[in-house]
Amino acid sequence: MAARVGLLPICAFAAAHLALAASALAAAAPVRESEGREIRRNPQALANEDVAESPSDVNTLYYDLQFTQDEVRRLHGLVEELNHRIDRLESEQRERYIELDQRLLELRTGGGVVPPGEDVASDSNAAAAPVPVTEYEAYNVAIELVNTARPLPASEQRPQYQRAMGLFREIIKDYPNGEYTANAFYWIGQLHFALKEYEDARAMFTQVEALYDDHPKVPDALYKLGETYNVLGDTARAREYLNRVINDFPASTAAGLARKYLAELR
Repeated sequence: MAARVGLLPICAFAAAHLALAASALAAAAPVRESEGREIRRNPQALANEDVAESPSDVNTLYYDLQFTQDEVRRLHGLVEELNHRIDRLESEQRERYIELDQRLLELRTGGGVVPPGEDVASDSNAAAAPVPVTEYEAYNVAIELVNTARPLPASEQRPQYQRAMGLFREIIKDYPNGEYTANAFYWIGQLHFALKEYEDARAMFTQVEALYDDHPKVPDALYKLGETYNVLGDTARAREYLNRVINDFPASTAAGLARKYLAELR
């Protein structure tokens, strides 16, 4: 009986230790939900899950990429179309300038003096008019001859242009200080250029620049010198004259053409 009583404290002490051990094991063991899934997770696995993208995110990114590529292709097409329109407008403007520069202005009813630098024309019967006796009339007849030759085939243009150049030379000879002398030099240059006689054209345009520095035809002559030197293969001189038009006559029509022509040379 005494031995049984002595064992009670020992049993109680052992039971307490067993209870503590059980609680420690319970704390160390992973806790599971009612469905049996483990709640405690590996930290590295959680990080990988945060980085990984769901299939829906990948699909969204692919759609955005496709949309961006389609938009780039559409914008590229618009740029190409705009460039084509700009080239066409520049070509039309250059042709319009040449046409306006070569066309005749109809002689106003009642006559009158036309300011130097403007090209003047008589009416449609100018070719049949009497032999001109003034500088003004001589200039109109020469310009009319140019205008009537412009729509002709190249083989028929040459003799007409040569006749016109002869009339312009007579103006220079008869009226060396006249109001239309600079215009006559310019037009001889234009006709040589049209006939692909570029050296002769260069010489005439240079006369306008050298002798009539304050004349309204100077910007046009400088621009034509730029074109002529480019055709002759001297691109450096061509740029020089085109830049002179832009710097010295920035508001002129020739300056606008010079900017476009210069851009094409670069």
